[in-house]
Amino acid sequence: AAARLSPSPVAPAPQKRISPAPMLFAMRPASKLPQRVGIARAVRVLSTSARPVPSVVGVSPRGDITSEDVVAAQAAWSNAITGITKVYQEGGDFVAAAGYCAGELYGYGHSNVLFKPTRATNNPFRPTGEDAMAYFVGAEAMKNDKFKGEDGGFAINGGQGWSEVVFRNHQIDCNGNTAIAMGDYLFTNATTGDVGRVEYTFGYKKNDDGKMRIFLHHSSMPYEPAAAAPANDSVEEALSMWAESIAKQEDALARFKIGGMSKP
Repeated sequence: AAARLSPSPVAPAPQKRISPAPMLFAMRPASKLPQRVGIARAVRVLSTSARPVPSVVGVSPRGDITSEDVVAAQAAWSNAITGITKVYQEGGDFVAAAGYCAGELYGYGHSNVLFKPTRATNNPFRPTGEDAMAYFVGAEAMKNDKFKGEDGGFAINGGQGWSEVVFRNHQIDCNGNTAIAMGDYLFTNATTGDVGRVEYTFGYKKNDDGKMRIFLHHSSMPYEPAAAAPANDSVEEALSMWAESIAKQEDALARFKIGGMSKP
């Protein structure tokens, strides 16, 4: 009879290596930030469960940036604004929430960022993460006297908050690792339900870590032309119509300006 062969020993299956949770970031107080520090390099958070606004994650295109990637990035920006409002209304750390969102969405620390908020006055351009944070959460929250009286915290709408942000793209132009979007967005006041319209241009750039972030953000209120002069050239009537036009413009701006705050 043939000799019975014993089965060959089976090598144990290799153990699957589990990568540690990705490192995310939140904001630390402005007094401890270097002048040129990027928002995303402030304070490390050790797991995805610690995301202050879970619905906000930077978009990572698989190749060149597409229009679908831009729309996804805009959705994340909308979620950031309403998410920061929610954290603020619940008494949470809305500054950390805003810092996390800005680190996911804006290119501070990765590239130059051209940021021009609508209602910024003495400081119309915000080239650093610290400057942007003052705009989004307010000079008081950031303990930054440079923007005192100018920044009331757009992301919390002066305490009234935002319940919805809707992007309406006029056109999206994609160019490999960059893309530009132009259009308008509608902001709904979480307290009053009022809706205001602002016009925007956003530029996105793919960074070294694979995520696309904002490197250009410019927004402005829609232009309202002055009323035409009366046919009889009456100085009094002309001045009256001019004053009425200014009043209408101020009324439109007041929908977004709460307590001296600036807008997106």
